[in-house]
Amino acid sequence: MKKTLIAASILTLSLSGCVADDGGQLLGAGLTAFQGMTISKAELQAQASLAAQKMDADNKVAPANNAYSQRLAKVTQGLTQIDGTPLNFKVYLDKEINAFAMPDGTVRVYSGLMDVMKDDELMSVIGHEVAHIKYEHTLGQFKNAYLTAAARQAASAAGGTIGALASSDYAELGSQFLGAQFSQKDELQADVYGVEVLCQQGMDPYAAMRAQQILMQKSGNGGGLFSSHPATNKRIELVRDAAANSSCR
Repeated sequence: MKKTLIAASILTLSLSGCVADDGGQLLGAGLTAFQGMTISKAELQAQASLAAQKMDADNKVAPANNAYSQRLAKVTQGLTQIDGTPLNFKVYLDKEINAFAMPDGTVRVYSGLMDVMKDDELMSVIGHEVAHIKYEHTLGQFKNAYLTAAARQAASAAGGTIGALASSDYAELGSQFLGAQFSQKDELQADVYGVEVLCQQGMDPYAAMRAQQILMQKSGNGGGLFSSHPATNKRIELVRDAAANSSCR
């Protein structure tokens, strides 16, 4: 289903389902009405690519000849796709300790994260992010963010005329996506896969444990991985066990 039809459907269902006296009520009604509807994975991935383009434009992306970019390319060498979804890596020149992945294969790593981790520790975080793509955790998170943006656009459209999302919508969409927190189950599943990726890359599987310990030590900084992927003692124990039982041991 095209995004114009999606947004129009939200508006129609919202207006037929209740009388809204402000945009907030209409938005909430639109989302409620849309819960039973579907949107394809391909459409969500296409929208994620557009959101990623906006996020890249709003951040300072390291050029290919930058030391950070060269290091990331070396660390991720051979990691080109996950279950048929091509992966693309870039570095944001920002001191924030953060990294994220989107359902279209976008993976962005902040230079602040690279500054506090060795290559194998960094790879464990990247493997964790790639796992969110593999198991479609990011797909669910992005769907929620996208539908909110689409519903908001529908609520504000005059006469029910819905066009493509505006640049500001994509900016807000990306912000909402980055701020979402994965479930504990999703995080633990991604942690275990991060150990598998270390094995695939010929790296030390215990680097996943060390990476979690670093994140716990730095957690006082707030934001970034600390808010969306909080490190816990349970996660450290899990990746330690996963490393002990990994295929590369």
